Amino acid sequence: MKNLFLLLSLSIITAYSTFAQQDEKAKGILDKVSLKTKAYKTLKAEFQFTISNKTEGINESQIGTIQIKGDKYFLSIKGQDVMCDGKSIYTVLKDASEVQINTIPDKSEEEYISPNKIFTIYENGFNYKYVKEEAGLHLINLYPKNAEDKAYHTITLYVNSVKNEITKVKVNGKDGSITTYTVKSFTPDVVIPDTQFAFDKSKYPKFEIIDLRD
Repeated sequence: MKNLFLLLSLSIITAYSTFAQQDEKAKGILDKVSLKTKAYKTLKAEFQFTISNKTEGINESQIGTIQIKGDKYFLSIKGQDVMCDGKSIYTVLKDASEVQINTIPDKSEEEYISPNKIFTIYENGFNYKYVKEEAGLHLINLYPKNAEDKAYHTITLYVNSVKNEITKVKVNGKDGSITTYTVKSFTPDVVIPDTQFAFDKSKYPKFEIIDLRD
């Protein structure tokens, strides 16, 4: 019995030690990504957005672009544009000829992944673990600390081991859905005027404006 207890104790210690080492490895990689990403004044990227759910028979994919400048961003995918001026979020639904205006969710209440945080998502509210290196990419799992408040249980980051850049983000939903953002092109420090992030009502003369701000 003593030998069995000793064996179990050693197994637990070894497992904890391995997990701690993996955490440190993940932290070292993500620190490099942060240092590099935060040095950029602006970012422009093209990405492939894919969502699948075998239970619901969903498998959709489309190409989008995003431009980021501090707390401001402009996201464009098929049928809609989403712009944030740092104060409000404007969602332009082209097929419905509608514009929805929302306040930016408080960080403590935020359940979705803010577009301008996609490259630094790991910095707050997550535990993380190094998984493996595969084809020149580091795979790191993120686990939300307040999991009960989230619609997902795990996020996997794919980090280029040479460039220290996130090339793919995979979000595993609790409903069985998998949402993947794959970076097709990444251009830092491009000139982006602030007008790119400002909503201009005159550009949408026939659109219904729905203000949902408090």
